[in-house]
Amino acid sequence: MVSISVSARSLAAARLIDPDVNTAAVQAAVEAALVADRHEKRDTARPTGRREHSARREPSA
Repeated sequence: MVSISVSARSLAAARLIDPDVNTAAVQAAVEAALVADRHEKRDTARPTGRREHSARREPSA
């Protein structure tokens, strides 16, 4: 889990958009953005498609 604290400057910036926003709402939005970013990075790091292996089976005797 990510734990952050909202600075007065961040809260002031958020209140320029919505004067009634509170600290908890700003913190929740930032945490959600961090989680979404982490998921996006994880998803782009995964190889797409099916992997083929190069090992060959030995003929049975």
